[in-house]
This record gives sequence, C-alpha cells and structure tokens, in this order.
Amino acid sequence: LLAPVRVVICDVDFRPCFFLQYPHVASAVQLAAMGRSDSRGRSPEKKERSRSRSRSRSRSRSRSGSGGRPRRPEDYGVDTLKITDDDAAFILGKGGKTKEKIARVAEAEIELFERDLILEIRGSKLQRRRAKKYCEGVMAQRTGPVTVTDDYDDGDLTMLQVPQEAVGFVTGRAGNFLRSIEDQWCTLMFFCEVDKGRGRDKAFEKLAIFGSIRARRGAELLVLSAVETKVPGYFNSIKDEVLDRDLKKDPSGTWSTDTMQFQDDELSYALGKQG
Repeated sequence: LLAPVRVVICDVDFRPCFFLQYPHVASAVQLAAMGRSDSRGRSPEKKERSRSRSRSRSRSRSRSGSGGRPRRPEDYGVDTLKITDDDAAFILGKGGKTKEKIARVAEAEIELFERDLILEIRGSKLQRRRAKKYCEGVMAQRTGPVTVTDDYDDGDLTMLQVPQEAVGFVTGRAGNFLRSIEDQWCTLMFFCEVDKGRGRDKAFEKLAIFGSIRARRGAELLVLSAVETKVPGYFNSIKDEVLDRDLKKDPSGTWSTDTMQFQDDELSYALGKQG
C-alpha cells in the first residue's frame, strides 16, 4: 500500500480547493480539475475564435457555392420520356455509363426512374432536344438500324460513308472499337439508315457521329484511319470533303483542319509507341 500523503489541489489561480490523503487518487483528480479549470478559464476566447472561424468558413462556402455554380439558361426546362423496361436497360448501360455518356455529349442532365420507367431530361431547349434524340438513337439500336432524317442535325452531326468491307472492322467485336472512340472523344456513334424510303447504297454504310465540332473531327479521323487499313487509298479519295467539312462553323468562325505529310522514316517517330 502507498503511504498516505497530504496533497493540496489548487485551481488555476493557485487557491486551495480540497485536500486528499492518497497520492494515486490525488494525481488523477488533480489532472481532471486542472483540465476543467483550464477549459473554464480559456473557453470564452476559444469559443469566440471558433465562432469567427466557423462564420468565415460558412461565408466562404456560401460565396464559392453561389459563384461556382453555372447559371441555368433562360430556356431551362424538363422533358420526360416514357420508355420500356428493355429500353431502360439500353439507356442505362453497364454501370450507368451509357446514360452518363449521353448526358455529357448533350450537355444535359438525365435521370432514369427505373420503377416508373420515366426518363427525365433537364437543360436548355437545345440540350433537351439533343439528349432526347441521342436516347432515341440508342434505343433504336436494340431492334435494328437507326433511321436519321434531315431534321436530326442540330449542328452536332457528321455523316461519314464507310465502305462495306470495312464496317465490321470499324465496329469491332460487339461494337467495342466504336465505343472506345466514343469514350476517347466524347461522342455518340452508330450506323444508320439516312431515310427508310430511299434505301441505301450497299457499297457503303452511313456512320452518324454526334458531338461537338472538335470531338466529331477527332472521331471521324480515327474511323478513317481504321478504314484505311482495310481499304488503302480511301481517305485520299474523300480528303477534300473531309477537310472542308464544318469549315468555320464553330462559334469563333475559325475552325479548320491542316494536314502534314510524312516520309516513311518519319512516321514512326510521329506516331510514337502504340500510336
């Protein structure tokens, strides 16, 4: 047993508070008392500083929240589209990736209510129109080729003729090559019929590319690069049509495409490892 020792416990101003006879108990109580006294003695200043910091943080959060949020366009609205259960699976895609891709390309907000099978599209009038058009195109692929009419072009469409012998190569296994181009350039792409009534030239398939002007050009050139491996010289036959497409049709009116010719020994350096 420890020998009893008289211990005096004082407050922060060194005024005696109480006495204890056991040091092992005294030390514990002393620490607790000092902690309580210290917090009581300093809490007003700490609380005030804490309040001021909290207020400044909340003010900065509110300012950054209102300033960083993009303004909604004047014609912002909501459209709804009733779909089937099978269509919902197509729109959603694996892990919701197809829905997210459509929203990115259309620059719209898309919400799928799976229980009610309702597709909700939010954005400007043009954004909603594009998103609805893309959704209809994705759903149409489930049952057959997509039909593209003249009113499909909202300044977001490139139609590219792909030789029949290169269609399978461009599509890839289960459409993987087209999907990889879509992911790389933020586009939507599918083979389509221009008009059901006109039929189509069996020598070519029409590939619809949706997206921004720069994204469509990047996707188009990747497709043509793939076509060139199956049909050498095809790009050269349509080069002028490709380069003049969408000339100065961007908001700045400066959009154009330049070309550079490489010698065989320069090509590997220009492409780099695996392109």
